[in-house]
Amino acid sequence: MSFEFAVPLARKDLLKRTSDTQYVVEEVLTIRQINTQIHGLKAAFRSGPAAILENFDLIYSVLSQLNEVETEVKEEVWTLLVKAVSQHASQLPALLDTADFDCSTRLQHLNTLKMTTYLLTQFMEAFEAEDTKPTTVTVTKGRKSKKKTVKGDWDWEGERLRAVQSLSQVVQLEIGRLWEPPVVEEEFVNMVANCCYKLLENPSTCKEKGTKDAVFHLLGTLVRRYNHGLGASLKIIQLLQHFEHLASPMAQMVELFAQQFSAKSVISDIMREIGRMDPSKLVRDNSGTRSYAAFMVELAERVPALMLPNISVILCHLDGESYTMRNGVLGVMSEIVIKELSKGDLDTKGKSARDQFLDCLEEHIHDVNAFVRSKVLTLWLHICNEKAIPLGRWHQLLCLVVGRLQDKSSLVRKVAIQLLTTFLTSNPFGAKLPLDVLKAELEKESARLEEIMPEQPQDQPQDGRPVEEEWSAIQPEVMTALQDLQEEEEEEQELIGEEDGLESVVMRVKTLLQQSQHKSAARLVMSAREAWPDEHVFLPANTGSGEEEEKEEDDNELQPDQKNLLEILEAIFVGTTVDAPLPNPEEVVPASLQEGSTVTEEGASEVAAAEAEEGEEGGVVNEVSKQQVIVQYLKDSVNFATQMQRAIPILCQLLGSKATSDILETIEFFVSAFEFGLAGAMEGVRRMLVLIWSGEKSVKEAVVEAYKRLYLSPTGGNLRARNLAVVKNLTALTVGATVGELTSLEELICELVRTSLLSSGVVTLLWERFALKIQGTTGEDSRGALLLLGMAAGAEADIVRSNVDVLVQEGLGQRGQEDMQLARDTCTALLKLAGSQKRKAGCHEEPLRFPADHDMFTGLANILVNGVENLANPYWIPLMEQGLNVVYRLSETPDVVIGNIIKGVVTIVLQAREAESAQKQAKEPESAETPEEPPASPAKIIRCSSGVLSRLLALAGHCALRQLVHLDVALTGELKRRRMLQEERNCKAGRKGNTSANNTPSSTPAGKGKDDKEMSMEDEMGLAGASADDAEAEYIRKICEKEVVTGSSLLALLAPVIVAVCANPTMFPHPQLRATASLALAKYMLVSSEFCEAHLQLLFTILEKAPQPIIRANTIIALGDLSFRFPNLIEPWTPNLYARLRDDSSHVRKNTLMVLTHLILNDMLKVKGYISDMAACMVDEVSGIADLAKLFFLELSKKGNAIYNIMPDMVSRLSDPDCGVTEENFRSIMKYLFSFIQKDKQSESLVEKLCHRFRATRTERQARDLAFCLSMLSLSEKGVRKLQENFTCFGDKLGSEDIHNSFCTILKKAKSFAKPEVKALVDELEQRIEQCHNKGMSDDETLQKASKARPTGKKGAQTPGKGLQKGRTPGRRRRGRQASRKQDSSSEDDGPNHPPTQGEEHPAKRGMKGKKQKAGKKKTVSLSSDDESDIELFDVNEGTTAGEPDGESDQENADPRPNVTPIRRAKGRKHSKKHISSAAEDSFSEATPVK
Repeated sequence: MSFEFAVPLARKDLLKRTSDTQYVVEEVLTIRQINTQIHGLKAAFRSGPAAILENFDLIYSVLSQLNEVETEVKEEVWTLLVKAVSQHASQLPALLDTADFDCSTRLQHLNTLKMTTYLLTQFMEAFEAEDTKPTTVTVTKGRKSKKKTVKGDWDWEGERLRAVQSLSQVVQLEIGRLWEPPVVEEEFVNMVANCCYKLLENPSTCKEKGTKDAVFHLLGTLVRRYNHGLGASLKIIQLLQHFEHLASPMAQMVELFAQQFSAKSVISDIMREIGRMDPSKLVRDNSGTRSYAAFMVELAERVPALMLPNISVILCHLDGESYTMRNGVLGVMSEIVIKELSKGDLDTKGKSARDQFLDCLEEHIHDVNAFVRSKVLTLWLHICNEKAIPLGRWHQLLCLVVGRLQDKSSLVRKVAIQLLTTFLTSNPFGAKLPLDVLKAELEKESARLEEIMPEQPQDQPQDGRPVEEEWSAIQPEVMTALQDLQEEEEEEQELIGEEDGLESVVMRVKTLLQQSQHKSAARLVMSAREAWPDEHVFLPANTGSGEEEEKEEDDNELQPDQKNLLEILEAIFVGTTVDAPLPNPEEVVPASLQEGSTVTEEGASEVAAAEAEEGEEGGVVNEVSKQQVIVQYLKDSVNFATQMQRAIPILCQLLGSKATSDILETIEFFVSAFEFGLAGAMEGVRRMLVLIWSGEKSVKEAVVEAYKRLYLSPTGGNLRARNLAVVKNLTALTVGATVGELTSLEELICELVRTSLLSSGVVTLLWERFALKIQGTTGEDSRGALLLLGMAAGAEADIVRSNVDVLVQEGLGQRGQEDMQLARDTCTALLKLAGSQKRKAGCHEEPLRFPADHDMFTGLANILVNGVENLANPYWIPLMEQGLNVVYRLSETPDVVIGNIIKGVVTIVLQAREAESAQKQAKEPESAETPEEPPASPAKIIRCSSGVLSRLLALAGHCALRQLVHLDVALTGELKRRRMLQEERNCKAGRKGNTSANNTPSSTPAGKGKDDKEMSMEDEMGLAGASADDAEAEYIRKICEKEVVTGSSLLALLAPVIVAVCANPTMFPHPQLRATASLALAKYMLVSSEFCEAHLQLLFTILEKAPQPIIRANTIIALGDLSFRFPNLIEPWTPNLYARLRDDSSHVRKNTLMVLTHLILNDMLKVKGYISDMAACMVDEVSGIADLAKLFFLELSKKGNAIYNIMPDMVSRLSDPDCGVTEENFRSIMKYLFSFIQKDKQSESLVEKLCHRFRATRTERQARDLAFCLSMLSLSEKGVRKLQENFTCFGDKLGSEDIHNSFCTILKKAKSFAKPEVKALVDELEQRIEQCHNKGMSDDETLQKASKARPTGKKGAQTPGKGLQKGRTPGRRRRGRQASRKQDSSSEDDGPNHPPTQGEEHPAKRGMKGKKQKAGKKKTVSLSSDDESDIELFDVNEGTTAGEPDGESDQENADPRPNVTPIRRAKGRKHSKKHISSAAEDSFSEATPVK
């Protein structure tokens, strides 16, 4: 054979001849020629694979025109090639086994091998490219389309596997003998390898295990037998860069290379190449970097022992810019620690490497990138789950993780909480971690250790300082001995016998050192270290003797192993290690501690038993050593529990996080913490309750699941025992719960009832527990069961409806008289029978009502009447309120029941009064209200009278409120329900009549007229229904106005008493009585507008003059409800409401701010100039008030242009030096408010308005404030022009440095975004500003010089501008009047004797310029002094004062009720009826009097 086939680099190279012996394709056949010669090809290959030598051109032609050749031809050629390769592979072993064969045979088989392998690999790559070609197949939603590769009998996946197996069969032979010299050429190896890499680029190949394993073994053979290791390493790097799916397969392949083909150098080559990569390129190619990182981590997981020596070359990426690569390197470290460095038999080098890796992982907990921080915490989580964290690192690591709970990234916080939960569940200290118990046990064990600890010799001080000095003296000798020891040959001799123990060896070493036998001591330590490698005595420890710098200099002369020996010898000599070695904690700590329970007396007995056993065995571990282990164990447990305790407040805050992941993970933590008995976990469990209201479904489900796991899943016992455990658990939640927690608990219980998680057996046990049927039930347990029953009835009213008699008998019977809390909770449960007050539209169901003589009402009346004198019980008023609610919701005739209760209480009050009069007559009359000490019994009677009277007034006030709600809601709803039922009956009767009429045929026009008449009647009926609604509403309104609290009704008879108590603070000084009376007065005023108008001034007097903050706080809430009910009556008193924002009490200020917020945001109060007082609250000293004020303006900003409209006036008021705020607070307020001005048009308009206000400034402070406000605006092009146009307004003020700086800020902002054409305008404005600023500075200097030269001026001289005072313009007069009026209104001493200032925006003031106002009659409440005995309730001033022009009269300012009748607002009236019941009830439920 005269030619040799050379593997081409490109397919076209076979068409060009470069040497005489090279094989060249003579001609590429056409499709027709191929089709005619294909049958001859089949016949030729029947003789064997050598037929390729004669038919290569034909197959090459098919390969060149593969896309045009018919499928059958391709399949036939492919089959022939695979068969030829397999046949040749089976023929070659016989040839290769022969010792010698001729050159022609070798060349023939070599060409056959090259040609068949080349063509096979080319066809494989071509078919693979066709298989991975993207198709236009439509992908249906929700399903992945998979391209079918089976066409008839052709299955490419199977054929691909056959071809790879054929190639593997070939390369496993000793084919190198076919070459001369006998080395397989690199081109042949690369040809086969590149084909394999091409196959791996297809993701489907990596998913087929058979093909993937065959390819891996083929490449492994090439690496092992044909020196393809370096080429494979480079190719793997290239594939990882371009194909992200190959990270895991490549790691699997490299593992195969290293373990089965002994190609460990591939790992080193790959790691070296990754380490050399440019960090900047890694940042740009994030996809490739992810592949590298994933590959390294998985490779470390598979072969950690091989990755450990190569990790040093990739550590450089920890300082690189790519966070993905940092994550990869850190992941490699964690896998090595888990898989390789967590074994128990680690040597010193391994422990050092482990500590270095863990140190690095700790450092990157504070990495600058949040993804790295979260990844590192995830790695620590993995290490913790694998129990690979050394015990000594727990404390420090826990501190770092707790710090990450406040990370700004929610991803980091999520993993940090997960890690804390894992620490808790995987902790080695115990299954229960109550901190107080652990501390007590630690103190106990520490005291015991001190008792049994042997006393130290007197010649050796406790601090060990003489021993340290002695060591410093012998240390140079020891170092010299260690250096000499290294040069000497090691003598093999046994220094430690079998009978020698650890303690005896340590003592021998110390003795040898004291005897200056340093070499012997060193040899003994080396032998002992080999005998006990894990004992801490022989681990290097820095004792700290001497200065560190001196020590480092001395140690530089020693090798690392010598340094370790020196440290061990020093520790033994100085005595930093205990004389007796410490035993393994698992051998000493009792089993109760090992299993995770707390240390108990049983555990102490186990320790004693263990000690006795050790003593019997004759071990070297003594009692002191074991006690030290226990103490150290308890110290670690206390440190762990303390760190967990420190994390709980932060986690409680995270329960309110905006990130759902934070909330879900925190819930999981608190569940685990509660199960482990961690102190403070209960706080988190209670705070989780409020999350039941969350809008996130996942959060709500997590809360339900958490409480189900904690409280509804007891273990052990029968069904009744488990249900009883559930009852006890749920009852414990009610103990000590706040009102908010009880409300959330009620929603949780309702959710449990709806989802059937609260079984009927639990409900039955709750009834038994309430009725004290279960032995050992206390009164508190009974109340808790009743609370839970009432909560469950909110979801299913039948729970209470089926046991009303039991509820009344137990809760409102004899037990209720003794326990008013139980009676109140009984009323709360009974209210569940009434359901919601708002009835559904179209609901005609009759409400549940009971007769007036029902035991429910008689029992309640007895409790209230008989208990009214029991002033020691503070639950009478809460019981009374809930009781009245029950009467009005469930009684058929609530008036009768309430009347009897009021009469009974009044009778008791009168009897007390008579008793008081009788005692006064019997004894010498003494004033009961003098500060001297009166006799015991009269004082007692008087005090009781005040308490009973306050309860009477509270009863009357709440009756009035409930009567209003009953009339306005319940009675109206019942009338409407009955009317709708009547209309339905009429409609049915009408349809029945129409049906009978339609059955009679009628085609005359008279029949048509009759239908029209019926329709008109129906229309009239509809109008009649609407008019009936109006008539009923008007009738009820008249009843409320004339008959409830006015007239001759029972409540009206008590009204003078309420008014007398409120108006006479001297006669009735009792704080509780006054608080109750003021609340009762406000509730009376809610009922009738006539009564409200008559006593409104008295209520405002109480608001401003009451000395108790609680009274003022309650009154402001009541006035908020009155504003909803009667807005036109309250509107003239608006300034008095705003004045309470400056109250001394933070409670009053907070309530005022909340009331005004609701009124303004619900459009019940106009946003006037007084809104500046609310803005001033943003800098209140109480942070809660400041936050509420900011929240108000945030909500106000959502109502159109509200903030924009109030800004100019607010700026003027707040910058006023007389009644404004400090300059610093002003800027703080304006920074917040101007953040809501975002529209360009608003900014432009404000620029113009603020510029014009410069002319009206009286002080430099006002000008500075205006300039600062301008600097807060983001000006557009038009804004800059407005500033230019109004330059004359502020030009003369630019001499001030602060004002100039503000305008410089404006210019800086304008330049940052200005267009080129606007920059000229900005530059011009800047020049003018600088000119005026320089001129102003020079004028100031001139003025200063003049004042120094002429300190006193002439008498007639005037400064410019002062002459203008005589010629006051109307505008100046108007401003002057407004300023004086503003000062009057802002004064805190106005009180009720001064009228509510309307301000310039009040509609009643418009159009009244130049007119006179008459001052009407006024009523003033005079609060008597302490000296007066006679009380004048009202002082009526009959005199009137003539109005003065322009409203400047002092009499007008003193008028409390101006004659101008406010225009009644329809919107407010409509709103008031809508909210009367809910607003009144909600507010007065909070405004409770002082107990």
